[in-house]
Amino acid sequence: MPEAIERYRDFAAWHASGTVHAQLAATQRHWPGTCDACGSAAGFAVDWTEGEPPQTLREALRCSGCGCNSRQRAATASLLHELDSHPHPHPRIYLTEQASPLFIALRRRFPGLSGSEFQPSLAKRFKLSTWLWRQGAWDWVRHGDATALRFADASLDAILCLDVLEHVPDFRAALREFSRVLRPGGALLLTVPWHWTNAESREIARMRPDGGIDFLRQPPEYHGDPLGGGVLCFHHFGWDLLDAMRGAGFAEAEALRVSDPGHGLPEAQWVLRARR
Repeated sequence: MPEAIERYRDFAAWHASGTVHAQLAATQRHWPGTCDACGSAAGFAVDWTEGEPPQTLREALRCSGCGCNSRQRAATASLLHELDSHPHPHPRIYLTEQASPLFIALRRRFPGLSGSEFQPSLAKRFKLSTWLWRQGAWDWVRHGDATALRFADASLDAILCLDVLEHVPDFRAALREFSRVLRPGGALLLTVPWHWTNAESREIARMRPDGGIDFLRQPPEYHGDPLGGGVLCFHHFGWDLLDAMRGAGFAEAEALRVSDPGHGLPEAQWVLRARR
């Protein structure tokens, strides 16, 4: 279990707590500790441009064993806590990424793990699949759409969706799909670039009925994609995302701040959790 999980049901609860989100500058090349994703005790690499420490460690402190960063490991720690609280001998878990170090690490621990990439091109999925095979994971990369999942109703125990929802034009449809495929008591662990100081979310791009895009913010915002190229961001999420999760059919939703220096999380990371 993480050393500390702070729980907030809404913006008012967080604001009343007086909590300040710490933004730490990296001052060393290596951070000791054990990785929640792969179990390695090799510690974490402090990767930043020489002379330019990061404003936050969210994408930094990659595990020297599996390569997972702080954001991925905080979500994994939250997942493990959920599975410990509601044990299942063979949990069925879905991860909204597949050609990634996190999928590789978790697949070794959870044979029932499945994943996908939003990639309709067969040729590109073949290329991604060859990367998986080189890592010893003999899986075919599947195309997945968060708004139209291929799973049966109430068939999954947990879903990990990491920095995907902000790129989905109709994010509420995705939340409804997550709710549909989770069994009662199942958990959604979600990360987004979290605008924790904002009570309300902001739409910054919108799909038109003709397939075009209206850019409501200039310049348009694209996020780096390890699979190649930038991905358009449609939403800046604030605390009302928790209301949207409840409105999608989840019995409860809360924002977690997860910290555990011994597991490579010296800076608290936000993870959103919802239970079916």
